Amino acid sequence: MEKFDLIVIGSGPAGEKAALQAAYYGKSVCVIDKGPAGGAWVNTGTIPSKTLRESALYLAGGRRRGVVGQPMPTIRSFMALKRHLVSRWREKIESGFRARGVARRLGEARFVDAHTVEIDGETRLSADYILIATGSHPRPAPELPVDGEAVHDSDTLLRMDAIPHSMIVLGGGVIACEYASIFQALGVQVTLINGRDRLLGFIDPEATDFLEAALIEAGMVVRHDARAEGLRQVEKNQVEVRLDDGTLASAETVFVALGRKPAIEGLNLEAAGVALTDWGAIAVDGEMRTSQPNIYAAGDVVGFPSLASAGMEQGRVAACHMFDHQRGPVDELIPGGIFTIPELSSVGMDARAAREAGFDPVTGSAHYRENVRGPMLGEELGMVKLVADRASGRLLGATIVGAQATELIHFAMAVIKYGGTVEQLTRFVFNLPSLSALYRQAAYAALDAMTATTSGEES
Repeated sequence: MEKFDLIVIGSGPAGEKAALQAAYYGKSVCVIDKGPAGGAWVNTGTIPSKTLRESALYLAGGRRRGVVGQPMPTIRSFMALKRHLVSRWREKIESGFRARGVARRLGEARFVDAHTVEIDGETRLSADYILIATGSHPRPAPELPVDGEAVHDSDTLLRMDAIPHSMIVLGGGVIACEYASIFQALGVQVTLINGRDRLLGFIDPEATDFLEAALIEAGMVVRHDARAEGLRQVEKNQVEVRLDDGTLASAETVFVALGRKPAIEGLNLEAAGVALTDWGAIAVDGEMRTSQPNIYAAGDVVGFPSLASAGMEQGRVAACHMFDHQRGPVDELIPGGIFTIPELSSVGMDARAAREAGFDPVTGSAHYRENVRGPMLGEELGMVKLVADRASGRLLGATIVGAQATELIHFAMAVIKYGGTVEQLTRFVFNLPSLSALYRQAAYAALDAMTATTSGEES
């Protein structure tokens, strides 16, 4: 039986970074995965979906400028770049493993005990430490069976042969909103059915209301507080969804995006003594250690925030901790990026979270249309919203909706991280014209809120 210092189960962002970090320390590492390198991030998730998004943006830009287009392309033609990037990133990961001497095994891993795993019921490997980084998969709903033809989830959606004329999207979270906006930009009539009272409930309400208004203005139908109870295929190109309010919705295809769940089936965690949370994720401490001291977990298997960026850092932290290279716990200040059209990104606290944390928050906003760079880019729909503490002026959080939001947010993250204030933001010199200059406009708005008189606030 082969023995390693570390066995990593899964080669997505968390598993890859943990393996490379341990190998950098000179440890013997083996990565086990039942599929191609990169996990869902490379093969079915982020890279494929964001590639489709860029294609959709290109098409939508042509429409805005009055370009007479060719007949509607197929998803296959749109995804030619995706196929190239997926192959390229798989090889990038594998070449990184080879360069660091990381061993690779293909197959399904199952724990025999806390130090031993079995691959496909045959080969056994042992290690001092084991990291679980098996990611997540779409949460199944028995009343909404996915067949990969008329009804899809995020694992099957991008294998469609043709772009449909209409689509029902079930869900109001990140994946639902991203794909709804992408397919809308491709010319699909989208009906988004959300079981909650608003989209993206963990984001600042003003920002999500702004996003929803942009989606509706572009032609999307959005329904809240409605849940699907079942569906049936009426004919070849028509699926009918029955809702809990007694109404029906129909479209050519249905996309089910009701969340994801940790991919832990078949791991036999009981044999390893690994405990789960009430939500079915693997329970870990700040250094990503599970209830079994030599077993760690990182990425989507540990639940929120379920971001590739967070998973990478969790993997690194785990590898550093198990081999006594102190890195400390994962930084809590992690930006969230939602690649809708327009995109949305946030970092730190919104006003409600700041109030709950004991601050007296004030907010300030600036809109893309007020900055010449927005109209210049044809991107007038957007806003930057800042949250600051009234007493100290410290920046506590930021939320951005609009073009380049997921890039712009990192500036706010740095200011928050190092204790900067909105008053300092007003003294920063930004390139002009630039969207970044919206920070100064929003900072002035926050300062105005701070200095408002009591009578003015009460009026």
